Formats: sequence, C-alpha cells, structure tokens
Amino acid sequence: MSANRHGPNFSYQTFCHYLPRTTGASSSPTDAENINPQIKRILGCYPDSTIYGAGGHSALLSISDSSCVKVSYKPGGKHLIHEQEIFRQLDLTVLHERLNSNKAPRPPVLQWMQQLLEAVACLEALGYAHGDINPRNIMVTEDDHLRLIDFDHSLKLGEDLEVGDYPHVRPISMAENTAQPGGTFSVASAATELFALGSIFWYMVRGTELWAGVQGLDLVDRLTARTCPEMDLEDPVNRIIRECWTGRFGSVAALAASLHPPAGVFERS
Repeated sequence: MSANRHGPNFSYQTFCHYLPRTTGASSSPTDAENINPQIKRILGCYPDSTIYGAGGHSALLSISDSSCVKVSYKPGGKHLIHEQEIFRQLDLTVLHERLNSNKAPRPPVLQWMQQLLEAVACLEALGYAHGDINPRNIMVTEDDHLRLIDFDHSLKLGEDLEVGDYPHVRPISMAENTAQPGGTFSVASAATELFALGSIFWYMVRGTELWAGVQGLDLVDRLTARTCPEMDLEDPVNRIIRECWTGRFGSVAALAASLHPPAGVFERS
C-alpha cells in the first residue's frame, strides 16, 4: 500500500511524541501512557498503515489505499459518541462530501468563502478564535449554505494555540517564537484564523488539500515558511487565498469587509 497523499503520515512512535503538544491545551490531554491501545493494535494489524490525521480528541488511521478509521485518543471515545449523536440530528453534509458529490449545480465557492469569513469574523468580534478550522468542521446545508461547527477548541485571541490540523495551521519558527512566544502554532489571532481560511479556500476551489502529496517534515517546513504554491494572481480568488496565507489583513473582519461590494469578484462564474 502506498502512503496516503494527505497529512503527515506519522508512525506510532512519532505520533506518541507529537501527541502531548497536540492535546496539551485540550479538555482531555493525552500522552503515550494513557493513549487508546486500539490505535497501536490497528496499526499492528495493518503493517503499512499510518496516522495521517490528528485532531484534538481522535486520530485518522490510513489502513489501505481506500480505507481509514477514526479512533478516539482515549478508550470509550465519548467525544466521538457525542459527535455522532449530533450528526444524526442534523440535515447537513460535510464539506468534503459536498465537494466530491455529483450534486448540481456546482458548489457556490465564492458564496461559501463570504459566509465562512463572516462566521469567523463574528467570533473575532467577541474576542475569540475558532482555533480548529478544517473541512471536518464545516457543514453544508441542503440549500448549499455553510455552517461552521465544533467550538471545542475555541479560545480567546492572544491565547496559546496548541491544537490544529495540517495544512490549516503552521508551526511557528524559532525566530517567531523568540519574537513572540506562544504555542506550537503561535497565539490565536487573525493571522492564524486567516491562514486556516486560506487553506480551506484553496481546498474549495481545487478539490485537493494544500500541498497534497507532500508529507512529514517537508510539509511542516513549507507551512512554517509560508511557502505558497504557484498561482495566477490575476485571479481575484487566488489573490484572496494568498493574502490569507501571508497575513496582509489585520483582521478577519477587514477581509470580509473588503468583499463588500465584491468589486467583480463574485461575478466570476
């Protein structure tokens, strides 16, 4: 089995080393001593399997070219059970499923960008950051409107950001940490929220994750350095994505406001 093209593809040993940093600020800190034994057991049953997704309370294990399994960090999986109970009551689709469906019409990406910006700007106005913006935390209604969910890792602006999912977060460099000490992914700010939004917008437009196919430390290095893929910057959507990654706007609200009026951006078919 070839390694899954997305995510860091951690080995179990690397994952255990990384886990305390990922969950240290969560409501359920986890390390090698209290991790769910099912994770190691599953990886042992599938020799070529890897951990290609690590969230705040669960991991995604790639066990074949077409299969994965989501496992809670802690035995019992109360967060997964709670998540499924909520999903059963919602008439919603996850963003990933909507983008990969054959539903017509095509996804209204520009409308989605505006809705997501406004949702995050509302949190910003309250002094909070979502802190974990990724495709699994974005739902799509039957009439194609976005809903931002999962506020378990929301935190006040300025607090250390320790939880995140590549490529929607970027580890801070040593120089940045010296200039402004913070968590693994800096401190919660407009810059961290906008970086996540830029990666989401890239995914919406192209249907693949930022730096799909790049793995491990190579992926981490590119994110840390804010290395942007080549894009046609004559395209207004690409300019928005790049501005999110490079931190041109001082607030999420400023970017959202810049699209009112859209000045031709939303006329793009």
